[in-house]
Amino acid sequence: MEPKTLTVKPKKFDKKEYQSQLISDEDSPKIKSDSLEIPNSKNPKENLVEKSDTIPLTISRGLAKMDTLKEARQKIIFEFDSNTAKKMRVKVIPSDSSANIRISQIIDAENNSDGPFGREVEYPIHKKGKQKVIVSESLMQGEPWSGKFTFEVKLIW
Repeated sequence: MEPKTLTVKPKKFDKKEYQSQLISDEDSPKIKSDSLEIPNSKNPKENLVEKSDTIPLTISRGLAKMDTLKEARQKIIFEFDSNTAKKMRVKVIPSDSSANIRISQIIDAENNSDGPFGREVEYPIHKKGKQKVIVSESLMQGEPWSGKFTFEVKLIW
């Protein structure tokens, strides 16, 4: 009986061929990734990539709290329904007190945006619906930051 699992026989590893392949890859002027051309540069500041992730929150008894991780230059968008609340109190609590992180924008149900803010803000809600809170670094303050933080939102009637 033949096994249904494919088996691969080991091949001899040619160090010189591998080295020449690495050198030719290094000399190529551009790297292609999903049809987006990114310059291949030795200076990492020239290749700034901004990422964002949306996290839906469920408000229970007027409160939501979530522990999460953030990568450097990543924007995290917390999205929740404000129900009939008149205000919201939003807090960002990093694990490191000197972290470069803040509430950068609040986008209301009518797509109006406001910001930037600090790590804590009490903000009026003019129309019920989906609210978005964007958390990221301050571009004016220090280096990009990555690490753990807690996000809290409390609705006030």
